[in-house]
Amino acid sequence: MTATLDRLVTVPLRAVWAHEARDFTRWLAEAENLALLAETLGLGELQFQDTEVPVGNFYIDILAKDIEGNVVVIENQFGPTDHTHLGQIMTYIGGQESDVTIVWIAETFREEHRAAIDWLNKSTIDGFNFFAVEIRAMKIGNSLPAPQFSAVGKPNEWSRGVTRTTRQVSDTALNERQKFYMNYWSQFAAFLAEKHSSFKVRRTFKNYWCDFRIGRTGVHFSTTAARRDKEISAQLYISRPDGKATFRALEAKKADIERAFGEKLDWQELPEKTASRIVIYRAADPTDEASRRDQFEWLASKLERFRIAFYDRVKALDIEVGSEEDDSEGED
Repeated sequence: MTATLDRLVTVPLRAVWAHEARDFTRWLAEAENLALLAETLGLGELQFQDTEVPVGNFYIDILAKDIEGNVVVIENQFGPTDHTHLGQIMTYIGGQESDVTIVWIAETFREEHRAAIDWLNKSTIDGFNFFAVEIRAMKIGNSLPAPQFSAVGKPNEWSRGVTRTTRQVSDTALNERQKFYMNYWSQFAAFLAEKHSSFKVRRTFKNYWCDFRIGRTGVHFSTTAARRDKEISAQLYISRPDGKATFRALEAKKADIERAFGEKLDWQELPEKTASRIVIYRAADPTDEASRRDQFEWLASKLERFRIAFYDRVKALDIEVGSEEDDSEGED
């Protein structure tokens, strides 16, 4: 018996969104639609900030932030890409130091503009990421039209990580321990990119820990891989002047937090230090390359659980903004 199938049909964008700014931008700024774009690009959770944000003589269509509090700029246009929008993107990033993601959305990307995005991803310093995204409206038969995002240009985190590590190893006098951890965390960065994780390694760490910002000064997620103790961990690390008060405010919600996390956690106030941590450990040998992917699976899954259990709670805490202190986990 032959199955009866229908065909996808492309609907003109203006038949769905009559006006780019008034209709499409407002539609995309809604939480569920921004989440669809983020899921397609592997950006994790995006927090909407504002639309039509002034920058010099032009406006950013949508301004958002990622899970680590870094800026995400979304510039969209109907029709094929043009030099005007590319110029606006270049003008914006010219005033930024790092940690910015640019998402350029259009109906069709001209080859020269797609090549420009590839060049920017290859040539700019770490922290800048560029996506070229084509938007379609599709329907089957008499169905309602559905949006379809397709990335035609995106960062290659793996090649960037390898290039960065090679450059740092060759340009800097590193000891064996530092080289080991640069290699370990570069592989972890590639693993997270492969899995489209919302967590990204922003720089290559030469120590046994690797940090992920949470958007609050002096509070961050962290992973560790201790060769000496043959142990890996994921944790929330607090290193701020009022860190003990921050720790106790979270500890007061311990039962709810552990219920959200799904496991018991080790709550370490560390009274002799400025820092405190909330951590979960696993016995594992970081030097065992055969089990490394399994270690990365565990670390990534625990980071995601920490995000679920702590992210909103930390953001909601009434704590003073201060500078980070005691940012060292110690020596392995």
